[in-house]
Formats: sequence, structure tokens, C-alpha cells
Amino acid sequence: MCRAAGRWVDESMTEVELSVAVEFRTAMADARARVASLLEPACPNVAFLNALRAELANASADATSVPYPELLDPDTYWKASVNPQAKVLRHGVIGVIEWLQDRVIETMELAETELKQIVDFSAANPGPNMHATRTELRNRITQLCDSLHQQMAELLDLLPDRVPLDEARAANNAALTRRATVDVEGLENAYLREAGGDDAHQTYAAEQWSETFADRVAHRQALLAGASPWRHQELALISYESTWQESESLVDAAVTRLQAPLSMMQQLLMERFDELVS
Repeated sequence: MCRAAGRWVDESMTEVELSVAVEFRTAMADARARVASLLEPACPNVAFLNALRAELANASADATSVPYPELLDPDTYWKASVNPQAKVLRHGVIGVIEWLQDRVIETMELAETELKQIVDFSAANPGPNMHATRTELRNRITQLCDSLHQQMAELLDLLPDRVPLDEARAANNAALTRRATVDVEGLENAYLREAGGDDAHQTYAAEQWSETFADRVAHRQALLAGASPWRHQELALISYESTWQESESLVDAAVTRLQAPLSMMQQLLMERFDELVS
């Protein structure tokens, strides 16, 4: 680190910032890669849901063709496949977060040690104007603490892209709505055929169906959602969505814990300077 006029100059603070930034970037890159290797392959994306639907269609036609017996029943599918996978994912994400916390704490300790050295040197060499030295020191510490806060905020981006999950959810909801709509339209057509009557009667019956069509579709959606393949797909989606939300909460909590001591660092360092020069 460079010294000039009895004080640490910009180059010294830049060196601290750079060393901390490198440690943060390295740790974040490693952690992101680890989390992605856990979550991305397990995401029930559109391709997964299509494959699951095809498997279930085969199962309904020929139960002996199913490679995984748990597919035959939604509850068994949840207990034997979906829930165990969710537990593995949560455990894995927690492990990565704990590992990242340790790396960040080590980096923070390194930054604090170097800042204390800066404070100690400034206190031992205040120069002719101690007030100016203190002001410059406070500005430098503020600069680094702000930089550390910004880097801490980057930890919130630990999880991989959520787009495939959101696309799968939207596609599944749309497909369920389409299926329910087609079913209700079929029921309406059958009813009108059986109702017979003249044009006026047909028009009246059609109007009655039109008024209740949305409710009928919603009711049909609810019925379909409880049966294969929709129930299986919903279980896969809600499990992964729950895992994702829990992972986000764990990351938020970790960042909050890590930022807590950082918020006091500037005050403690300046108190250290004041005690040394008093």
C-alpha cells in the first residue's frame, strides 16, 4: 500500500477494494455455478412437463409400459419422487449458502484488518492538520464500506434464471384452461343438440350457456387439476416453486446477517481512530 503526506492515498484504498472485489467475484462465481448445477437440471420446464404428460398418456394406455411405478398415482409420485428431490435440492442450496457465507466472512475479515491498518497508520501519522486527516480517513472508509454493501447486494442474484420455471407455469396454466374450455364447449354443443327446439329455443339455451360459460370452465379446470396428468404436473411445479421461494428467503436472510456487522464497521473504525489520537 502507498503512503503520502503522512496518510494513506487513493492507491492504497483502491488496492483494498480490488482485493475484496476479486474475492467476492470468485466466491460468487463458484456459488452460482454450484446452485445452478443443483436447480437447473431439476427445473420442471416446458420440455419436462411435455415428457411427463407423454409418460402418463402411455401409462393410461398400458400400465406395464411405465418405467417408474410411482407415476401411476399422484400421491405416490409426490412421496416417492417429487418430495425427496425437493429435500435434496434444499439441502444442497443450504450447503452452498453456508459455504458462501464462510467465504464472505473471510473476505470481510481481510477488509476489516486492512482498514484497521489504515486507521492505525493515520492515527500514528496525523500530519499537521488532524481534522483534515480524519475527514480524509472517514471518506476512504465510507467509500470502501459502500463498495462492500454493493457487493453484498450482488449475493441476492445467487439463484439461476427463473424464466424456464415461469414459462412452464404459464404454459401449464394455459394448457389446462384450453383443455377445460374445449371440454365445456363439447358439453355445450351436446346439450344444444339434445335440447332441440326451434331457433328461438336454441338461441335462449345458447345465451344461458354463455352467461355461465366462465364458471363452467373454472369448475372443469378444478376437476381436471385433480386428475392425471394435470395433478402430476402441478405437484412438480409447486414443489419446485416452493424450493425456489425457500432458497430466495435463505439467500435474503444470509445477506441480512452478513450486512449487519458491515453497517457498524465505519463507526467502529472511526471510534478506533479517535481513541488512538486522544
